[in-house]
Amino acid sequence: MLRLLVVLGLAAVGVGTSACGGSSSVSTTTTSTAIPTTTSGSPNAKASATTLAPAPRSGGSRTATSDMKVALRHGGSLASLHYVSTSVGNGVTTTIIGDVNRTSGAQTVAVSYKGATVSMEIELVGNEAYFRGSAAAIADIIGLSVLQSSAASGQWVSVVPANSAYYQSTAAALTVSSVMSELALSAPITSARAVAVGGRPAVEISGAWIGQGITAKDHATAELEVTTGTASLPIRWSGEEPQSTKTARFTASFVVSKWGETVRVVPPAVSVPLSTILKSTTTTTQPVVV
Repeated sequence: MLRLLVVLGLAAVGVGTSACGGSSSVSTTTTSTAIPTTTSGSPNAKASATTLAPAPRSGGSRTATSDMKVALRHGGSLASLHYVSTSVGNGVTTTIIGDVNRTSGAQTVAVSYKGATVSMEIELVGNEAYFRGSAAAIADIIGLSVLQSSAASGQWVSVVPANSAYYQSTAAALTVSSVMSELALSAPITSARAVAVGGRPAVEISGAWIGQGITAKDHATAELEVTTGTASLPIRWSGEEPQSTKTARFTASFVVSKWGETVRVVPPAVSVPLSTILKSTTTTTQPVVV
């Protein structure tokens, strides 16, 4: 979902004032795996992490890379998690709240710009994804045309892998493994330092941020906070693309918690295949019969 945040945040989207309604068909119950997590209600707040040692951990970048891999590998082995992801850039604020397990997940996406907000519900059940939102939300988040978004507005739309790029953008960060892949830092991974998160020891790993919409030339950086030990888990990812002559400053964060919660996602009772929407809105020109 970090890649989606980049797409949404770097494009100064014009969003409408309508938002999708209705309750989500996902139920969650926190059941196990208590680990140190950020306690602040805002994913942008970093007050919960305080430096314990200003010097990097011994081993430098090699230790930092190992710390990251251990945390992401262990996180990927667990059954479920909750996350809150936020980005700010070009006057656009995007907030994504998700609950996922190994094969399914659900999230809400809200994009705000100049006082207007659009929102969308997205689900993944097995190999089929679903979305529902206003026409403006569908155009901005899924990337359908104005005509296609209008046809899909207000109803659940199903997306399958055969729908190619639309499926990839819809199903992103809706399983535990896909969330872990989003949190991985890019090379060069420069250092790891000891910090405290919620009063407990953790490690902050620094590296480069490269993804959709951000290249190495943008000099974006990111930090990943993980718990310590062989059962290490990621806590929080934060990234920044500095302001340049071409782009405004762009920041994003991703807070992970509620490991082991019960996540049950029920597919919508009624949905329209995306292929039907695309077919019904395709304009064809018939040859002239002489």
